[in-house]
Amino acid sequence: MRFCAVLLAATFPILAADAPMDILEAARKGKTKEIEALLNKGADLEARDRDGRTPLMLAAQAGRIAAVRLLLDKGAKTETRDRRQWDAFMLALLAPSGGVLRTTHGAVLKLLPQPERFRLAITASWSPGIAFFSSCFMRPEEMTQHIRQIHPDGMVIEALQYFAAASGRDLIAFVSADARGTTEISERPTPKEIDAILTLRVEPGVTCVQQVDQLSLLIQATLNKPEDQTPLLEKTFGAGVRTGMRSLAATNPNQHGPLYESWAKSQAGPLYWAVLTALLLR
Repeated sequence: MRFCAVLLAATFPILAADAPMDILEAARKGKTKEIEALLNKGADLEARDRDGRTPLMLAAQAGRIAAVRLLLDKGAKTETRDRRQWDAFMLALLAPSGGVLRTTHGAVLKLLPQPERFRLAITASWSPGIAFFSSCFMRPEEMTQHIRQIHPDGMVIEALQYFAAASGRDLIAFVSADARGTTEISERPTPKEIDAILTLRVEPGVTCVQQVDQLSLLIQATLNKPEDQTPLLEKTFGAGVRTGMRSLAATNPNQHGPLYESWAKSQAGPLYWAVLTALLLR
């Protein structure tokens, strides 16, 4: 027993000693001195981890400003992509705080080459969703006219444009936006010199439950290149507990518009980042 204790005491310092830091770990932790020393010893500036990410990518993703600056000064490639086809700019942009202005990720993004602004055309329309119009306060035909006046498709476009201008880092330019406010999908616009067309189908629903209108709303989004009908993105926004509206309650018809507008604003961010990610990966 005494021999075993002595043996453990002798080997414990070895087991507890820190393993040598490689350049990938140093970059992720923002250890600039270690990065410099490792490069001087011949470390690979373009080494990759199992996800295909280089030191620059890891430093950018973690918001390590000094490390990103150092790696760029050493000649790190900015166009390299990982297994998901994300580059350093995308990893910094789509990090948890990357989309928020005035953060460390914001400073990192300024150091990296900026992509050209994407030119996007939007066309939107609305039609009743899976929750049929059964308002406690009006007949279905009156409800249809009421929703047409609320213009939920226009609300979604306006919320998306506002988010892009206020919080979206100005990476999308809206060439045209068309909301017809009808129950039919509007014809796709074909303006010249656009990068993609975003088609939105907005589906409002109203259900009478115990003398209260329960409102629902979905957005069916499809993103296409102008010359190719193969979609870059097909996604539904507003479904489920986490992203949905959870059927907000309206005690009178005057509350429908403000509630739908609030919902549209809550979905503008997820919609914008999904579209931007698809454009960056196209």
